[in-house]
Amino acid sequence: MNLVLLSFGSKIENHYQAAFSILSFLVKDEIEKVIVVTDNPEFYNLFKDKVEIIAINDQELESWKGKFNFFWRIKIKALEAVINKNPNKDLLYVDSDTFLFGDTAAIKDGFSKGYSFMHIEEELLSKGNSKTVRNMWKVLQNKTFCGVEINSKSAMWNAGVIGLSQQDAKKIIKLSLSICDEICNTPCPRRLVEQLSFSMALNSKGQLRNCNSIIGHYWGNKKEWNEYIAKFFTTVLLKNLDYDQMLKEFQKIDLKQLPIIKKYGTTSIRLHNLINKVFQPKEIVFLD
Repeated sequence: MNLVLLSFGSKIENHYQAAFSILSFLVKDEIEKVIVVTDNPEFYNLFKDKVEIIAINDQELESWKGKFNFFWRIKIKALEAVINKNPNKDLLYVDSDTFLFGDTAAIKDGFSKGYSFMHIEEELLSKGNSKTVRNMWKVLQNKTFCGVEINSKSAMWNAGVIGLSQQDAKKIIKLSLSICDEICNTPCPRRLVEQLSFSMALNSKGQLRNCNSIIGHYWGNKKEWNEYIAKFFTTVLLKNLDYDQMLKEFQKIDLKQLPIIKKYGTTSIRLHNLINKVFQPKEIVFLD
């Protein structure tokens, strides 16, 4: 089973999140190969030969957006690139803001049975909890894309994890890409189209499973996790730890100590933003 991550851009947080996620898998020695698709390969030098890099550039990223210029189509194209280079391997893609805390045996066993995986089923499109999903449903309900119908039972799954068995990976990614392009050719809101495309393609086989009891996804509390991860890698740097010592340092971590979701009410967020806007710094000084 190959572990795959996509990490690009200049934001350092994206890359240290990815490095932290990689460590969570390597420390358990449950992955045959780690593949990172990135435009900043130097951020992964600490892993030496433990990580295979698929280097991409701005031109490739731009072309991956396709004719509808949809940003997150990049994610589907990245998985396509990995599968084309590794056609005979099970694939486990994870977003950078994830970590392994359970046993991957259930995922490996699922692959042997032809199952696919996403992180967790979030909601039925017809019962959308957000304005975006409700607007998607208005446009897409009872329509068919690439032979897959969107109806009252169609669900949105979280695409923080995409697990594909080697026998199905290529055709599912091809279907995901085709669905994505067809939906982008409608007035449907774009923000979650890539996630919906994966959900439809993987669920079209009827053997889609969740893995949130195995892999954590802290999309809902990135601030605290980013602070913790930055502290971890600062410790590694200041102690001048080598790779094996870094793994031992990682093993000390209790991955359940921080919440993965931390929601604030709208009033709280607005008040916080207002206070920051009204009470500006009293003095800011730069060196001459």
